[in-house]
Amino acid sequence: MEIVIEKIIHGGDGMGYAPDGRPVFVPFTAPGETVRVEPGESHKGYLRAKLAEIVDPSAERVAPRCRHFGECGGCQLQHLAYAAQVRAKEAVLREQLQRLGGIADPPLRPALPSPAEWNYRNHVQYAPAAGNRLGFFRRGSHTVLPVEECHLPEPRLLELWKALDWESFPGLRQIGFRASDDGEMIVLEGESGGIPEVCVEAEISAAWLDSHGEPTYLAGGPLRYTVLGRTFTASAGSFFQVNTALIPAMVETVLSLAEPKRGETAFDIYCGTGLFSAFLAERTARLIGIEESPLAAADFEANLDSFDTVELYAAPAEAALEAIRVKPDLAVIDPPRSGLTARAMRALLRSAPARIVMASCDMSTLARDARILAGAGYRPTAVVPIDLFPQTSHLETISRWIKE
Repeated sequence: MEIVIEKIIHGGDGMGYAPDGRPVFVPFTAPGETVRVEPGESHKGYLRAKLAEIVDPSAERVAPRCRHFGECGGCQLQHLAYAAQVRAKEAVLREQLQRLGGIADPPLRPALPSPAEWNYRNHVQYAPAAGNRLGFFRRGSHTVLPVEECHLPEPRLLELWKALDWESFPGLRQIGFRASDDGEMIVLEGESGGIPEVCVEAEISAAWLDSHGEPTYLAGGPLRYTVLGRTFTASAGSFFQVNTALIPAMVETVLSLAEPKRGETAFDIYCGTGLFSAFLAERTARLIGIEESPLAAADFEANLDSFDTVELYAAPAEAALEAIRVKPDLAVIDPPRSGLTARAMRALLRSAPARIVMASCDMSTLARDARILAGAGYRPTAVVPIDLFPQTSHLETISRWIKE
């Protein structure tokens, strides 16, 4: 059938309408263009289809840079000019907050685009593929696609990838590459039971990460990142934001929305290695961090050791929030992609902070949590999209909620 693509939806597909009125979702299409599609999955309320021919292309369509685009599951938007990607993701965010979040007029601020459209990631993870090659999962599957190129990692990580000489062994699940201000690291991840033999002929760190998340350093040690004049240690298994150029903007956005004040008590929930906590602790009387990962909690302790007004609860967010008998003035939340658990949300609402600032990397879970916050008497006063993930459908969003 021939349809007109009207918009990009959550996940990156284009959407048009079939003759019978059902929405049709088509990957790798752009708003405004006329396309011919081959219908695939048919459901009562919608269709999925495959792009067969571009009849009238959008002016914002560009040639994808990567030969694996469309087959690899990593990128969804390489066929769109970067400015169009940002506009499309802003529109998806607005629609998610309105339709799923129940926020009629979301207070969206202009998106912060990435300074680099390509080669911006300081962390990339490959899966082993046949023939001692590395790859990513194929689109819509759990099979590995061996890849010859990728244009998202920083150039020095691509150099490491090309220089790597390795042989697979039973239990190896992933090979990761990380970069920071003071160097690079290769992280081998696999099942517990044996540490692989490694020969390192470059001035880099190398680590083995077992199935329990415990790192063994085979060369060098943890990486250090400098953000707005502060240095943070991040161990091999600890999370750190992947778009180096935008990390300072993230911190500044959180601080400007949180408005921490002297004399206040602040929670940093899912605090990780302490990226936001370190700056909040400078501006408040008491900072309580909550982090489930023992490894990240250890990094947090090292990174905030100079403060005597900081406490850390190394526990799941829901358990810690239920146990802490403190009413915070401010709660900063940076949950995983799945958002807050129902139990953690209930415990947060019982603590009733006057202000909540939430960093979200998934628009649909943000919308879900937004509906709950609004139902509990919180009003959104700012929503700031930050495009940490060019060429993909993902978007980081930082929002502020005020207790009515």
